[in-house]
Amino acid sequence: MVQFIDETLRNGPQSLWATRMNTRTMLEAAPFLDKAGFARATVLSGASFETAVKFLKDDPWERLRLMRSCFRSTPVDVLIRSRNLFGWNRYPDEVVELLFRCLQRNGTDSIKVFDGLNDISTIAAHCRIGKRLGLRVTGMLTFSVSPVHTDEHYAGKAREYADLGVDAILVADASGLLTGDRTRSLIAAIDAATGGRTPIEFYAHASMGLAHESYRAALQAGVAAVTTVADPLANGESMPATADIARIAMELGLEVPIDLDAVHRLDDYMHWVAFREGRNVPAPVTFDALAYDRFVEHQIPGGMISNFRNQLREAGLMHRIDEVLHEAGRVRAELGYPIMVTPFSQFVGVQAVFNVLEGERYRTMPDELRLYALGYYGSSGGSIQPDVLDRILKGRAAERMSPEAVFDARIVDAFREQHGPFGSDEDLLLHLFYGASAVDAMKADKSTFTQGISIKQPLQVLLEELARQTRFGSVRVSKAQGLTLDFEYA
Repeated sequence: MVQFIDETLRNGPQSLWATRMNTRTMLEAAPFLDKAGFARATVLSGASFETAVKFLKDDPWERLRLMRSCFRSTPVDVLIRSRNLFGWNRYPDEVVELLFRCLQRNGTDSIKVFDGLNDISTIAAHCRIGKRLGLRVTGMLTFSVSPVHTDEHYAGKAREYADLGVDAILVADASGLLTGDRTRSLIAAIDAATGGRTPIEFYAHASMGLAHESYRAALQAGVAAVTTVADPLANGESMPATADIARIAMELGLEVPIDLDAVHRLDDYMHWVAFREGRNVPAPVTFDALAYDRFVEHQIPGGMISNFRNQLREAGLMHRIDEVLHEAGRVRAELGYPIMVTPFSQFVGVQAVFNVLEGERYRTMPDELRLYALGYYGSSGGSIQPDVLDRILKGRAAERMSPEAVFDARIVDAFREQHGPFGSDEDLLLHLFYGASAVDAMKADKSTFTQGISIKQPLQVLLEELARQTRFGSVRVSKAQGLTLDFEYA
């Protein structure tokens, strides 16, 4: 049997809809999702928490409580972003624990934690604190292609997670780079390294057209769970649809403990949301070996490439985009092959733009790159090339920084005294992560849910939509043999 974990409310909108899924839409989807029988449903992350506050004017704590009240049988899962948690600074252990206690108090059953460099020492405290509080903890390993990121590398990281007592290890391919063969060898290496004691979960994005192949390989390799999304939020830069992966699992003879009728109803509802809000519903990507090789060279996320194109177009330098991407691959190699996720993809990408446009490599560098070089963000597993390190440090010797220096700091009481009083620890965390102006703006224009959310029946939605059309003089609905619509044009 293979379990299914749902990411319709978190990864799907983050990948395709700029994280712009509001609380009301999530609440309307909740009954279908809950009936489907998912092992867990991820409803929040740092990105969605911040977007709720700054752009949607939804209180993310209220969202969490309401979603918990809607799920009668589905555990609520939350993604935790390394030491940044839900903000952009690096926070100490006391903030990690305060956040986890608030998440748990507001309905969270499970967390999955990741570090952008797969430096497990950075998030070891997260695993220990989560387990101590009684949360289910999944340790996430982000896949990348480089000379550093071998099966042996990931096996060692998996052993570190297993030693911390995590409930599962998630192999996550956010760039869609895993082939079927590499999926099989990677999962076998992780399973061997942990002695088969720790369940392995899997997800891959469909951006390169390889996801269905890699999911099939993961299922054949015996993963305990796979992560999927509703059909309208699948494919493209997102991950595969639940129904598609369920079909593959059943073809392999695996028991699939989900209600496919409920899954299809969730798909239908999300198609309606996509239509109502004018959202993109991408078609599946076909694998292109040439495009794959070009992407592997730099591994810059699609959103960043779009920003590069806009910036270069505005500067009249669009013809240099390929040069910038090639330079990004070179910079990444020189920096020890950091995984191209936030914030490291930004470090690499910005430096590549500077190098190309200024005509002199590393003449201008963001301050964050120096911090990275000094070890502030942890270790990527690779070494920075000596000549590049010398340029970053401008020829001056500098003592390497320990990322652990922040772990034991005490900041909460001082923050409370300086910026409080706060009505709750949840309110304190909102101010700590985003500042008073963002929180005040959210509260001034906050969405409210004074009545229970009611889901309109499909026929009611259809008739309301037809009523908005001006080209029809009349519509006759009959149900003699199924639903029949006759239109008379105005």
